Amino acid sequence: MTASSGLRRDGPSGKSAETGLSWAAVAAAAGAVFAWAACCVLPMSLALAGLGLGGLSWIAGQRTWITLAALGVVGMGWVLTWRRARKCRVDSACAAPSRLAVGLLGAATVLVLLALAWQPIIEPWALALIRSARS
Repeated sequence: MTASSGLRRDGPSGKSAETGLSWAAVAAAAGAVFAWAACCVLPMSLALAGLGLGGLSWIAGQRTWITLAALGVVGMGWVLTWRRARKCRVDSACAAPSRLAVGLLGAATVLVLLALAWQPIIEPWALALIRSARS
């Protein structure tokens, strides 16, 4: 078979797997941000609104592992996207990474950076804001 026959060497599921990994990276990164917020900011915000959620303490205790897992998934997504783009520059029979997948990985990267910046930067600011709202 030739490259002009229209068949891709990497198969029709290549893009769906790439997009699936990108969605997993976004979910993992959002989970990491949620885990960091579950420590202090989210319970205080819920209490301010008159709501409570006792199960957040377990998630807050696992935030380091959740963040590391998110970093791993996002990193794996970028490596696979880079490898695919590099391969497709050489072999024109494969499709380059989709814009959706690259956009999702970009969003996941921003979320992971937000999770990493949560405790030293965002949490003190958010807690001060919540305390001032309670007064």
